[in-house]
Amino acid sequence: MSDELARLIDYEAIRNVKARYCRFLDTKDWDGFLSLFTPDAVLDVEEDTGNPPMSGHAAILEQVRSAVIDARSAHQIHSSEIDLRGDEADMITAMQDRVVWAPGKCPIPGGHSITGFGHYTERYVRRDGQWKIAALKLTRLYVEVHPNPVV
Repeated sequence: MSDELARLIDYEAIRNVKARYCRFLDTKDWDGFLSLFTPDAVLDVEEDTGNPPMSGHAAILEQVRSAVIDARSAHQIHSSEIDLRGDEADMITAMQDRVVWAPGKCPIPGGHSITGFGHYTERYVRRDGQWKIAALKLTRLYVEVHPNPVV
């Protein structure tokens, strides 16, 4: 296999990890979601939550699950930039999300849902032939908070 073909295969494998991240998050498939991360992965969503970066499956699951357990969500990703270096890669991906919480469950006072966009900045590593997320940082450019609907 040529180096260029191997590189393209790696690009697609990494993109597929990120696509699964969105699907597993939105469908609340927590086992599938955690399978995408290295055991010592670092998650940085401080901008959203005020919580400092955390590492490890248990901390990541607690943070992410608590944010969306009472919500329906749709996460979309676009325009991935991948810098591949052997068994490591850095990726910046544009994102947009829509999160709609059950009545009274939105963590934002007076809110019911959000629509936001920004970027994921991530580091991937290949372990045992599989690409995994080793570090993820969410940076938002904009978040629109939608109030409870008037009925």
